[in-house]
Amino acid sequence: NSVASSWCPDCTPVTPALKNVYESQPQAAQLNFEVVYVSSDRSKDQLMESYKRSHGKWDYIDFDSEERSELKRKFGVCAGAEVAALNMAGKRNYGIPTLVLIDCETENILSFDGVQDVMSGNLLQKWGLA
Repeated sequence: NSVASSWCPDCTPVTPALKNVYESQPQAAQLNFEVVYVSSDRSKDQLMESYKRSHGKWDYIDFDSEERSELKRKFGVCAGAEVAALNMAGKRNYGIPTLVLIDCETENILSFDGVQDVMSGNLLQKWGLA
Protein backbone atom coordinates (compact mmCIF):
# COMPACT_ATOMS: atom_id res chain seq x y z
CA ASN A 1 0.00 0.00 0.00
CA SER A 2 1.84 3.08 -1.25
CA VAL A 3 0.66 6.51 -0.09
CA ALA A 4 2.27 9.36 -2.00
CA SER A 5 1.61 12.25 -4.39
CA SER A 6 3.10 13.82 -7.48
CA TRP A 7 3.43 17.27 -5.86
CA CYS A 8 5.50 16.09 -2.88
CA PRO A 9 9.27 16.49 -3.43
CA ASP A 10 10.03 13.62 -1.03
CA CYS A 11 7.79 11.31 -3.11
CA THR A 12 9.34 12.17 -6.48
CA PRO A 13 12.32 9.75 -6.29
CA VAL A 14 10.36 6.97 -4.57
CA THR A 15 7.79 6.24 -7.28
CA PRO A 16 10.32 5.52 -10.08
CA ALA A 17 12.43 3.45 -7.67
CA LEU A 18 9.37 1.42 -6.67
CA LYS A 19 8.48 1.01 -10.35
CA ASN A 20 11.98 -0.33 -11.03
CA VAL A 21 11.71 -2.84 -8.17
CA TYR A 22 8.20 -3.86 -9.23
CA GLU A 23 9.09 -4.36 -12.88
CA SER A 24 12.39 -6.15 -12.21
CA GLN A 25 11.06 -8.71 -9.76
CA PRO A 26 11.43 -12.35 -10.75
CA GLN A 27 8.40 -13.96 -12.37
CA ALA A 28 7.81 -16.18 -9.32
CA ALA A 29 7.73 -13.18 -6.98
CA GLN A 30 4.97 -11.52 -8.97
CA LEU A 31 2.47 -13.78 -7.24
CA ASN A 32 3.66 -12.59 -3.81
CA PHE A 33 4.23 -8.86 -4.27
CA GLU A 34 1.62 -6.33 -5.33
CA VAL A 35 1.42 -2.55 -5.06
CA VAL A 36 -1.77 -0.58 -4.48
CA TYR A 37 -1.34 3.18 -4.80
CA VAL A 38 -3.32 5.49 -2.50
CA SER A 39 -2.97 9.01 -3.87
CA SER A 40 -2.55 12.21 -1.92
CA ASP A 41 -2.68 14.18 -5.16
CA ARG A 42 -4.89 17.25 -5.20
CA SER A 43 -7.17 16.12 -8.04
CA LYS A 44 -8.14 13.12 -10.14
CA ASP A 45 -6.41 14.72 -13.14
CA GLN A 46 -3.18 15.12 -11.17
CA LEU A 47 -3.38 11.48 -10.06
CA MET A 48 -3.94 10.20 -13.60
CA GLU A 49 -1.21 12.38 -15.11
CA SER A 50 1.28 11.15 -12.51
CA TYR A 51 0.16 7.54 -12.83
CA LYS A 52 0.62 7.52 -16.62
CA ARG A 53 3.97 9.32 -16.40
CA SER A 54 5.83 7.48 -13.67
CA HIS A 55 3.96 4.60 -12.05
CA GLY A 56 4.26 0.88 -12.59
CA LYS A 57 1.42 -1.29 -13.79
CA TRP A 58 -0.05 -1.62 -10.33
CA ASP A 59 -3.51 -0.93 -9.01
CA TYR A 60 -4.58 2.37 -7.53
CA ILE A 61 -7.54 3.47 -5.47
CA ASP A 62 -9.79 5.77 -7.50
CA PHE A 63 -9.46 9.41 -6.47
CA ASP A 64 -13.20 9.77 -5.83
CA SER A 65 -13.47 6.56 -3.82
CA GLU A 66 -14.20 6.79 -0.09
CA GLU A 67 -11.85 3.81 0.25
CA ARG A 68 -8.94 6.19 -0.37
CA SER A 69 -9.82 8.16 2.78
CA GLU A 70 -10.66 5.01 4.74
CA LEU A 71 -7.24 3.49 4.04
CA LYS A 72 -5.47 6.69 5.09
CA ARG A 73 -7.40 6.72 8.36
CA LYS A 74 -6.89 2.99 8.95
CA PHE A 75 -3.11 3.23 8.62
CA GLY A 76 -2.74 6.78 9.98
CA VAL A 77 -0.95 7.90 6.81
CA CYS A 78 -1.64 11.08 4.86
CA ALA A 79 -0.11 14.31 3.64
CA GLY A 80 -0.02 17.12 6.18
CA ALA A 81 -2.42 19.12 4.02
CA GLU A 82 -5.03 16.34 4.34
CA VAL A 83 -5.10 16.03 8.14
CA ALA A 84 -8.05 18.37 8.72
CA ALA A 85 -10.16 17.10 5.81
CA LEU A 86 -9.64 13.50 6.96
CA ASN A 87 -10.31 14.42 10.62
CA MET A 88 -6.94 12.92 11.57
CA ALA A 89 -5.67 15.57 13.99
CA GLY A 90 -3.60 13.67 16.55
CA LYS A 91 -4.15 10.42 14.63
CA ARG A 92 -1.57 10.84 11.86
CA ASN A 93 1.28 8.38 12.36
CA TYR A 94 3.14 8.84 9.08
CA GLY A 95 3.38 11.41 6.33
CA ILE A 96 4.08 10.82 2.67
CA PRO A 97 5.69 8.99 1.06
CA THR A 98 4.87 5.83 3.00
CA LEU A 99 4.92 2.27 1.74
CA VAL A 100 2.96 -0.01 4.07
CA LEU A 101 3.88 -3.67 3.69
CA ILE A 102 0.94 -5.96 4.40
CA ASP A 103 0.76 -9.76 4.39
CA CYS A 104 -2.04 -10.44 1.93
CA GLU A 105 -3.00 -13.73 3.57
CA THR A 106 -3.22 -12.55 7.19
CA GLU A 107 -3.67 -8.80 6.54
CA ASN A 108 -1.04 -8.18 9.22
CA ILE A 109 1.10 -5.07 8.81
CA LEU A 110 4.69 -6.14 8.27
CA SER A 111 6.24 -2.68 8.10
CA PHE A 112 5.61 1.02 7.57
CA ASP A 113 9.25 1.32 6.39
CA GLY A 114 8.84 0.10 2.81
CA VAL A 115 10.15 3.38 1.36
CA GLN A 116 13.49 2.86 3.11
CA ASP A 117 13.64 -0.69 1.75
CA VAL A 118 12.88 0.51 -1.79
CA MET A 119 15.44 3.31 -1.70
CA SER A 120 18.14 1.02 -0.29
CA GLY A 121 17.48 -1.50 -3.07
CA ASN A 122 16.72 -4.16 -0.49
CA LEU A 123 12.92 -4.54 -0.63
CA LEU A 124 12.66 -7.90 -2.41
CA GLN A 125 15.57 -9.48 -0.57
CA LYS A 126 14.53 -8.28 2.89
CA TRP A 127 11.02 -9.65 2.53
CA GLY A 128 12.00 -12.93 0.83
CA LEU A 129 10.60 -12.05 -2.58
CA ALA A 130 13.79 -12.32 -4.63
